[in-house]
Amino acid sequence: MAKINARAKGASGEREFCDWLHSTFQLDAKPTRNLDQVRDSGADVICEPFAFEVKRCEVLSHLDWWGQVNRAVNNKIGKAFGLEPVVVFRQNGKRWSFMIDSKYIGIQGGWIILTERIVTGK
Repeated sequence: MAKINARAKGASGEREFCDWLHSTFQLDAKPTRNLDQVRDSGADVICEPFAFEVKRCEVLSHLDWWGQVNRAVNNKIGKAFGLEPVVVFRQNGKRWSFMIDSKYIGIQGGWIILTERIVTGK
């Protein structure tokens, strides 16, 4: 079995999510990967008002991911723009899921997970 290059897989997942975001929401401009993310401790994709941490993996690490995206929005750049943290993840053969702050449903100190739903017909 061939060894998977984690960095290449991460970059591929980020590009896949940018394509999905662009087509799903019919955005004028396609979001792009944040190439300064390593240097600036930033999020993978910034599409104001959101800072997305993108994960394309089989093993789920919700707590680690939530900490990572919150560190990104609490750094100097994230605070300057007032970005909202969102973790986006997808396992093979599944749809994108989103972790957002639980404050949106009146609960402090956690997250909720939403999963993409494909609507067919009208």
